[in-house]
Amino acid sequence: MEKQIDFYFDVASPYSYVASKLIEDVAQRSNAKLHWKPILLGGVFKAVGTQSAPGLTPEKKPYMLKDLQRLAEFYKFSLNMPPVFPIRTVLAMRVLSGLTQENIPTAAHSLFNAYWDENLDIADPEVVASLVGQDAVEQAGMHDIKQALFQTTEEAVKRGTFGAPTFFVGDEMFFGHDRMHLLEQYLRN
Repeated sequence: MEKQIDFYFDVASPYSYVASKLIEDVAQRSNAKLHWKPILLGGVFKAVGTQSAPGLTPEKKPYMLKDLQRLAEFYKFSLNMPPVFPIRTVLAMRVLSGLTQENIPTAAHSLFNAYWDENLDIADPEVVASLVGQDAVEQAGMHDIKQALFQTTEEAVKRGTFGAPTFFVGDEMFFGHDRMHLLEQYLRN
């Protein structure tokens, strides 16, 4: 039986950006199916009672910025801290929720790179349309797509998610890009 990785993410999450650069290789090496699950991280924080993103506390933010630069250098990808962080990702995450599972990865990579490398305003409908298409942006306003994002966020919370990125293989949860090696080891057992 093929194993499946459920990857819960929000494009506003810097560590989800890091994970997005690595997770496809982990899935391929582990012969696992990868299921991208767009969520609203703000909705997760609200549901679990987190007051704000942990990286936004005055004590942690300077370290987080250095940590992200180190990770980008280590994994050899580009990262430029956006001038507006965090950014409202409701539109972007709805757009992703309206796509087929086969189309989410390409669109997610486009949105992640636009925000975390090119510093584009992914809250702007015109920017999002230029990245993933006008039809996807227009469909993001449909009730069914709004509901799909809400349900995936609620599903993530019910499974135990408290932040992003979070990965599940069945009921086994792995939180954070820095636990992906443990995820990979679990998949190989």
